[in-house]
Amino acid sequence: MKGPVWKILDECRSAETDRAGCKTMKLSDFVGSLFLSSVLLAACSFPGSVPRTVKIGLSAPFEGRYRDLGYEVLYAVRLAVWQRNEAGGVGRRYLIELVALNDFNEPAEAVRQAREMNADPDILGVLGGWSPAVARAAAPEYSRLGLAFLAPETDFTLLESMPPLDTDWAAEYQALSGGAAPGPAAAWAYEAANRLLDAIEVALQTEKRPTRAGVQAALALGSLSECPGNPFVAKDPA
Repeated sequence: MKGPVWKILDECRSAETDRAGCKTMKLSDFVGSLFLSSVLLAACSFPGSVPRTVKIGLSAPFEGRYRDLGYEVLYAVRLAVWQRNEAGGVGRRYLIELVALNDFNEPAEAVRQAREMNADPDILGVLGGWSPAVARAAAPEYSRLGLAFLAPETDFTLLESMPPLDTDWAAEYQALSGGAAPGPAAAWAYEAANRLLDAIEVALQTEKRPTRAGVQAALALGSLSECPGNPFVAKDPA
């Protein structure tokens, strides 16, 4: 069944727009639809109340040469968010919203999107840097802003081969992606998203509402789910 998110994705994929048009119109509609669908999908966990939310970010290429990579990781992060919300949210206290911004896999654009992410105080961490040049450009800016940034050690614009994935996970991914199979970038993005969500859970143990500083401290503990860097899904990271 296609929901509002997939309608927006189809419109963005078929749109004949220049870069400015996609970023200011189609992409804003796309991000707004992500907010709406994330809340609606999991609102049943909080009957009779407006759920409290926190956000994570995804900076990836949704237009241009690497758009397929962007959508591949988008589906993986959405799966992680959906699963966590279905389980009651982080700490069973907050639902997660996903903010996805287009960086074209370009260093300067990735830095600009880091500042856009920072402008929303509810965003507690961001996944991005899908090529070394982009990761190197964006990481110092996220550090300067005090916003957790998880980037792979692998250049996913070049990596094509991978070992077999857990079949149950791959089936769940394809149910969201409309049948598109997950690749190495999707596997890493899913693990990294869960590590970020775990960090938010840890921050909630000592904070009434999770903060960016608390999430960064939790990530630094090194006691969360398997550290991103291995681009493949483990069925049981523990």
